[in-house]
Amino acid sequence: MAFTDTDLSLSRHRFVAAILFILFSLIIFQLIVLAYFRKDELTDIAKRQHNLVIEIEPKRGLIYDKNLKELASSIQVPSFYAAPRLMLPEEKEKLIPILSQMLSVEASFIRKRLAKDKMFVWLKRRGSKEESDVFKALKNPNLGIVDEYQRVYPNESLLGNVIGFCGIDNNGLEGLELHFDSYLKGKKGAKYTKRDAMGREIVSMEQKLIPAVNGYNLVLTIDQYIQYLAQRELEAACEKWNAKGGMAIAMNPKDGSILAMASWPNYDPNNFKDSLLDSRRNRIVTDTFEPGSVFKIVTVSSALNEGAVNILDEFDCEQGSYRVGGHVLHDVHGYGVLDLSTVLTKSSNIGTHKIAKELGPDSLYRYIRKYGFGEKSGVDFPGEVNGIIRPPSKWSKTSMTAIPMGHEVTSTALQCLSALNVIANGGTLVSPRLLSKIVDEKGVEIFKNKPEWKGEVIRPEVAAQMRNILKRVVEEGTGKRAQIEGISVGGKTGTAQKVLENGKGYSHSDFISSFIGFAPVEDPMISMMVVLDDPGPKYYGGTVSAPVFKNVVEQALLYMGYRPETTDMTLETEAA
Repeated sequence: MAFTDTDLSLSRHRFVAAILFILFSLIIFQLIVLAYFRKDELTDIAKRQHNLVIEIEPKRGLIYDKNLKELASSIQVPSFYAAPRLMLPEEKEKLIPILSQMLSVEASFIRKRLAKDKMFVWLKRRGSKEESDVFKALKNPNLGIVDEYQRVYPNESLLGNVIGFCGIDNNGLEGLELHFDSYLKGKKGAKYTKRDAMGREIVSMEQKLIPAVNGYNLVLTIDQYIQYLAQRELEAACEKWNAKGGMAIAMNPKDGSILAMASWPNYDPNNFKDSLLDSRRNRIVTDTFEPGSVFKIVTVSSALNEGAVNILDEFDCEQGSYRVGGHVLHDVHGYGVLDLSTVLTKSSNIGTHKIAKELGPDSLYRYIRKYGFGEKSGVDFPGEVNGIIRPPSKWSKTSMTAIPMGHEVTSTALQCLSALNVIANGGTLVSPRLLSKIVDEKGVEIFKNKPEWKGEVIRPEVAAQMRNILKRVVEEGTGKRAQIEGISVGGKTGTAQKVLENGKGYSHSDFISSFIGFAPVEDPMISMMVVLDDPGPKYYGGTVSAPVFKNVVEQALLYMGYRPETTDMTLETEAA
């Protein structure tokens, strides 16, 4: 059967028609898929390509002292970026050395940044105005500047160990900046707008603006001037006596508000990257030590409150040497019979041990816990430690010798001062606090941090007896260097041997030297503890630590409005 030309032409026509039908069917199928099945996906891609969301950074809240003096604030500074996707290779090569010199950034870093196929890369965060001026002079449309907030600490190292610092994105990393970060950081805002095919913002097509919510401000209980005094005097004492470290904390004993909190060595949080880790910690809440003789305040007051002894009782101090089991207990000086008040005034270890025996281990432990030892004080600061006090069931044969005079128990300086406040305020344990209140930008109070009283530890009359005894310690005993002309001072010295590194026994050359006290005795306005870590060549607490207390408290009371009647003292005018 032969095929004609007409048959061949018809076959080709049918074949072409079939191919076209298949192609058009595929196109229609694809259109249906795109229009109906992938509609949401493709719409989302289009939105991402053309919609632009620009985050608006909030201003971090300020930190004030109790008198609304700024301790931490935020300022706007320029940050520099580039759009490498819009740049030609030769343009990048030309800009690398210019930007490196202009922004003081390694050329290799700039090269890596510009090599990215992105519409936005940071070249430098938080630069200077001078850098901004020369950067703008380039007039390059592919380079830009964004104003960001930078955290600054106007007083440099003042309170640095307490305030802490922020990272590159203004998140709190240490100290109060970390503890109250959720209040300080605020909430980011956003600007919703459009961008063109090149990825650039079309300013005229802004759709929605959600303003940033700035952070709340903190008002502390800290007094900047008293902090300045404490920090200055502590540093001077540590350097004079070659101490490895030091602590000084001052409080209002009536409501637990912390007026000053100084650690040495310290650092400037503006330059925290250049600081050593050892200089950044707040030793007052993170470091524990055996308190030594300052702990005798707890032993004696507990025995008086329990009725195990009374103020007129006398104790034979054995001329400075007394065997307890297989251990010989010594006093620095040999004493005979002393009444209870003089036992504490002379800081007799033997007399304190005999008072503790009358109280008994179970009652002594119960009062130690009532005074707040062995648990966190609850201060509003991160990293606080408990300290250690073992229950009587785990005491050794010598524990009733060691614990009453501040050995075999560890505490923080904050715990020790909180315990002294019980005596200064009439017998009540009150939680220490750094925060006074939280306010918004307009000063409206968001939160008020009220004093927290934990309950009576000793009776008011026992607290009054103890205040008079501690007044004698300063007037007649080991704390004479804490005396302030025209102001009555009560306090106690402490000189504790440090535990050897292997934990077996005590060093005869390394000491924790301290003084703890309050003034005026009649109505205490301020309490303070000073601790020096391993001072030398002199190391007695009454010699190296008590003068720091005197120098700070004398000026602090004058500043707080207390006026002695029998002195010509004047307030220092040097600003903090």
